[in-house]
Amino acid sequence: MLNILPKRVNYEVKAMGYPPDSPPARIIAAGRKLFLEMGFERVSTDMIAKEAKVSKASLYKYFPNMSEVLSAVVISEGEVFEAGFPSKCETLDELKAALIQYGGGLLKFLNDPETIQFTQLMHEEVRAHPKLASKFYDAAYGRCHGNISTMIEYGREKGYIVGELTSEEMAEQLVGMWESLRWVRAVIGLSKRPYVSPKDWATKCVETLLDAVAADGAKA
Repeated sequence: MLNILPKRVNYEVKAMGYPPDSPPARIIAAGRKLFLEMGFERVSTDMIAKEAKVSKASLYKYFPNMSEVLSAVVISEGEVFEAGFPSKCETLDELKAALIQYGGGLLKFLNDPETIQFTQLMHEEVRAHPKLASKFYDAAYGRCHGNISTMIEYGREKGYIVGELTSEEMAEQLVGMWESLRWVRAVIGLSKRPYVSPKDWATKCVETLLDAVAADGAKA
């Protein structure tokens, strides 16, 4: 079966495509670790260079300033949200199964304490670094929305998905249901684990959407 689950991967391996033990990969991993522990403003280039076991000259070779380090961390965090997905589901049942698997993976990803912590960090830094929020959105949530939109659009082309909403609007509704106020409570610190059963919640949300947009002849 095709793996369509968003998954967290090792930063030393993933960091923007750099070789695992290369200086830039170590710098990105070190920056991420320190930013999560201390916040952006309290981290210095000296601290990152020490943590990454590189010279300051090497750090500046790849990242001219601290904002560039943070930008690289943000892009890498977005890359963590990776997923292969079946863009062509031939039947409503196939689409339902694919969306449930995808949604369950998304919610499992959001349950990760590091995902919550990184989102909190982004909320703190967005005013000082507004472009970073856009980069993170495009790399993570934008990619997720695009994947789901593609799956739904193929369903429209096949005739088993109907309705006045566009595929993009349906996808946005589904992602909104998946995250819900549970995610909001986690980000503002009211809960540590927003989704007790990611697959069950993903299933309920998918069924709610498909009940509204599935063609009558496609329903079992």
